[in-house]
Amino acid sequence: MNDGGFMAVSPLNSNSVFCTGNVYNAAYFIGVSHSSDGGTTWEHDTISLGTRGWAVAFDATDPNRVYVGGDSAYSYAALLITTDLGLTWTMSHTGLNGAVNYLLTVPGQTGLVYCGTNNGVFRSTDAGVTWSATGLTQQVRALVCEPGNPLNLYAGTYGAGVYSSTDGGSTWTQMNTGLTCNKVLSLAIRADGELYAGTEGGSVFKTTVFTGLAGSSTQGRPRPSLAVTGNPCRGHGCLEFTLPARSVVRAALYDHTGRLAVDLGTRTLPAGAATWEFNTAGIPAGTYFVRLTGPSETRTARLTVLD
Repeated sequence: MNDGGFMAVSPLNSNSVFCTGNVYNAAYFIGVSHSSDGGTTWEHDTISLGTRGWAVAFDATDPNRVYVGGDSAYSYAALLITTDLGLTWTMSHTGLNGAVNYLLTVPGQTGLVYCGTNNGVFRSTDAGVTWSATGLTQQVRALVCEPGNPLNLYAGTYGAGVYSSTDGGSTWTQMNTGLTCNKVLSLAIRADGELYAGTEGGSVFKTTVFTGLAGSSTQGRPRPSLAVTGNPCRGHGCLEFTLPARSVVRAALYDHTGRLAVDLGTRTLPAGAATWEFNTAGIPAGTYFVRLTGPSETRTARLTVLD
């Protein structure tokens, strides 16, 4: 590969790595490299379709499924899917519009893929077979999702700054307070709620998009209280929180990178004070974030698991 590209590590197998870029030989072609041993050795392939590759992402639930995005004739969408780790590829861009700059899959969400293009954000719920436009039509260079909440998205645009969505992309809100360069090239989010934006010119900005135990919502409404008792946890822990009404709530633990570590499941609980005991046996020692998600609000707290 001699131009552009992106790299991704499988969330299901850290030894599986894909990168994509462009090969020029009288015309542009997509170049793909794949390692199955964490980068010690690589296999290379050139996909002779007259397209260029800019983005790559692993499927969230299928370890053999990989998406590569780019453009055809410089401005038309190109999306290729492999279900056998690159042995064969299928073009699949029905509903897409504009060169593909970024691909995002969400841990634990089967079939859900987001795509950032020169003409906005698109969403697929059938693993890339078909695509539909969302409410954002700006040129998108980066996408991230809040850990544990697939509906909360952040998009970095080239020229219009950062947008957020709390409904899976149906509607978007600009969030540029303090951002002095609106040409956003990259985004990253931590499990504790810090969102980072890398912009043209080499600047990095950060903001808090959700808070820990002592904070409040960035949208101005209070979040339900959440505490972890028996923390540090050895063998078991307990969540304590309040609910304004009878609700279905989900709890999960995430590591420091935002990767799902343990899904504690869902429960239907009455209004008022509630407790949720959980077992930490089999969870590696370390620091985690527990995320409690209800119908309309989410709460995060830090906990430590001991051997």
